[in-house]
Parts: sequence; C-alpha cells; structure tokens
Amino acid sequence: MKMTWSETQRAEGRTQGFHQILLLLLAEKFGPLPEKVRQQIEAINSPNRLNKLAVRVLSAHSLEELGLA
Repeated sequence: MKMTWSETQRAEGRTQGFHQILLLLLAEKFGPLPEKVRQQIEAINSPNRLNKLAVRVLSAHSLEELGLA
C-alpha cells in the first residue's frame, strides 16, 4: 500500500524529530559530537532504530558502545 503525500510528510517529520532528540541526548551525555557521529545519526531512516538508540543512551558509557564512533 502506497502512502499518501501527507502520510509521507508525517513519517519524515517523525524521523527528523527522532534525529533531533537522539542528537540532543547524545550531546548532553557525551559532550559536543563529532560531525561523523551527526552524519551517522542523520543517515538512519528507521524511527524504530533511532528509538532503540535513544533508549540505549541511558546506559551507554561511550559513543563506541553505541556503535557510533
């Protein structure tokens, strides 16, 4: 089933929101993020994967532990 334009826009907005939240959480926990890490996060298109990473930030001790360095 093909998504409508409106549904596509909402999905993209949701993914962008996940990107912003995850980047904020990472910066808050680990300090300024390298550009490479920002690019890695922004390249993720799966809201589910972004959500799982955001949850893992709570217990992670490093960017490496999250597979982001």
